Amino acid sequence: MSYEYEDLNDWRAALNHPAMVVALRLAKMVARGVVLFVFSFVEILAELLAPVVLIGGIGWALLPGVLSMATPEGQAHDVLSNVVQSIPREIHFGHVALTPTALIVDGLLLIAVVALCRTLQVIISTEG
Repeated sequence: MSYEYEDLNDWRAALNHPAMVVALRLAKMVARGVVLFVFSFVEILAELLAPVVLIGGIGWALLPGVLSMATPEGQAHDVLSNVVQSIPREIHFGHVALTPTALIVDGLLLIAVVALCRTLQVIISTEG
């Protein structure tokens, strides 16, 4: 028993040593910096992609309706009808199907990711 007690005191003394305190503070600072870097990186990517995805989805959803509202006469009407019919309702990339609704939802989710990253950055940076 006495040996274990002395061993515990050695650990306490080692953890309270000034060099160990500085090393632990440095490790905590580096870990916090890495986490903040990751959150900032994700935030910037999401902030850049969100408007592109959201506007692309809205534009894709509205394009057939806007084009079909135009009422040209004669041969232009046939051409415009063919153009409206040729706009795809979904695009497949491997196992992923892109639709206008999916792009709109993804754009809104990217905006939520930006808000989450900013909130977590504030929480982490104010934590002591």
